[in-house]
Amino acid sequence: MSAGIAFPEKAQLPAARPDQLLQAIFSVCVSEDVAHAVMAAAGKVSGAEFIGQFQEYLSAEHRPQFPEIIKNAGGCVALIDCDNDRALALETMERLQQTFTHKLKLIAVSTQSDHDFVLRAMRAGCDDVLQRPIDLEHLAATLQRFQRGFIQQASVPKGQGKVISFYGVKGGVGTTTMAVHLATHLVRKHHKKVLLIDHKHELGHITLHLGLKQSVYHFDELLRNAERLDAELLDGFVTRHASGLEVIPSPDSCSRAHAGSPESIARVMSYLRTRYDFILVDSSLEYESSFSAITNASDEVALVCTPDVAALRDLVRRVEHLCAVSGLSEKLKIVINRATSDDAVGPKEIEVAIKFPISISVPNNYAGLLRAINEGEPISPQQRGPFTQAMAQWSERVAAEKSAAMTSAKPKKKSLFGLF
Repeated sequence: MSAGIAFPEKAQLPAARPDQLLQAIFSVCVSEDVAHAVMAAAGKVSGAEFIGQFQEYLSAEHRPQFPEIIKNAGGCVALIDCDNDRALALETMERLQQTFTHKLKLIAVSTQSDHDFVLRAMRAGCDDVLQRPIDLEHLAATLQRFQRGFIQQASVPKGQGKVISFYGVKGGVGTTTMAVHLATHLVRKHHKKVLLIDHKHELGHITLHLGLKQSVYHFDELLRNAERLDAELLDGFVTRHASGLEVIPSPDSCSRAHAGSPESIARVMSYLRTRYDFILVDSSLEYESSFSAITNASDEVALVCTPDVAALRDLVRRVEHLCAVSGLSEKLKIVINRATSDDAVGPKEIEVAIKFPISISVPNNYAGLLRAINEGEPISPQQRGPFTQAMAQWSERVAAEKSAAMTSAKPKKKSLFGLF
């Protein structure tokens, strides 16, 4: 859609002080008066620059090639005009959120901002709604607030812990079972410090799998306390299994869906990396508002499927969609659960259909796993059988990859002797 882009060919962001991030601001379908207001407001924020505009809404037919200046910026802000076509404006917001899984703030511009529209915009990932005529001082204050958030997010120290998030292509494919048993293997076989998060807004099953009592504190409450998160606060949220595995459960009652901000999720996950070797998150594709933040914080995204027609149909669609998200295909790992030699569709056929490799196939052990859930104790890594072997192979891979990453990150010692 090159005809729909108006960016200077050699656009460059201004230099920023060491305590700042470069903020790239662009617009979508805005009028000249709004564009001038944005440029004026950007001029009031050190390190920020209005770099250009998209002249068409983003859609399946209009997918732009984003300039490197946007990709490389420390933070991005997009202003979308919603008066021309609200439906396409909302779709544009969603596509921008999917493309930029982090460092993006969305501002909707509209003549009218009724409650229904504001709610729909927020669900699409919008961070603020501005009414015409644009209040220059308010816009400048908003850009300054975003800038502080970008700097704060970048200042959170990065730990060595590895984050793996789990998603099922549909319900009932065994996503929680995979997360629980991988966590158990990492603790019992590899002696790692592991935190398992039940990122379900209600009635999650991790505590049932582990035979744990419910806690009064849950992950969404931890997100609300992100600003004051420390070791003492975290200790009060964690429930401990006899194996040494630590868990943050979901509510054991019907409750509202998560509403954690991307900033709070990024801050909490960064802190957890400093406390654990592995953080495993059992989440859901239904949580669109937190999906980008969780996957952005993840080193791996495990997509779980079973080898039946319904699940495989969903897998094809999910992989196609997720691979279109910037930076996600490199993290994506396909997990085929309940695999048998009698499956109508084998691993090779699945890989051809989804155009993506299978990371691991876990053999069917339905009866044994059902018994384990009823007893509240995962299948032991010491138990023999194809299921345990597959989980052992999976845990060995992720443990070895983390060890290799830590080794490569260590500074090399200089030799004490040499010719020069």
